[in-house]
Amino acid sequence: MLCIALALCAGAANATAAAPKGNAAQEASATATPDRFTPDDPVKVRDMLASQMPAAPTDSLTTRIRKFAREPYDRIVRGHAAAAENGQRTFLFMIPAPHGILYRSSKHVLSVNVPLASDENPDAIQLYQSIVGPSGRGLVIAPDAKAKGFIQKIDSIELAGEGKAKTTARGRLTVPQAAFEQADNNFAIVLVCTLEPPYLTETREHSDPTDEEPTDVTRRTSTLHANVQAVWLVNQKDGTVIGKGLRLAK
Repeated sequence: MLCIALALCAGAANATAAAPKGNAAQEASATATPDRFTPDDPVKVRDMLASQMPAAPTDSLTTRIRKFAREPYDRIVRGHAAAAENGQRTFLFMIPAPHGILYRSSKHVLSVNVPLASDENPDAIQLYQSIVGPSGRGLVIAPDAKAKGFIQKIDSIELAGEGKAKTTARGRLTVPQAAFEQADNNFAIVLVCTLEPPYLTETREHSDPTDEEPTDVTRRTSTLHANVQAVWLVNQKDGTVIGKGLRLAK
């Protein structure tokens, strides 16, 4: 297993209209949020980080953070001007939420309880996963798996923070029925975060076919290390922000 700490360099789209001053309450009005936003692509962020091997000096890393990431957190989320020129820059990662959304039309209250981790790793938020190639489970015996083409490459990108893992988006939002219906069950969670040292770590593993899993598997797992500043619910179809005020929980 190979574990690598990599330097940070990531591109991002221009920041959208900033939200007004927020509060820590779990309920928030859908009208008190930006109209649209553009998410960051975790694959592009990961690949830009990985391309910086070997690691650059710390001063150079700080410069890259300012140059390539989004506007500072206070500006994009709270509408404040950056407190200092070296304010930390913000990334917005979007995760589809096909389950865990309940709307009470009589009260216009939307309850959110969306798990963001994968079954394979419940201690990290899964931002992306790609599986290329067929599984041989139930189709072939282990000694013949590779020769018959049952070979998989699995690429996963996860988000992890310090302390105990919090991988579920929870909260309650006051949402007009029109906004709920417009989403047409195409909801997503957006994590507003800054990346923290060591920024990116990676593991690469290879598993030979076994009786339980007769597939030759090569797995790359990339972990972005982040401090999540805010959690939003959005309409995945058009990028409309439905509400803020969500939180991460266990």
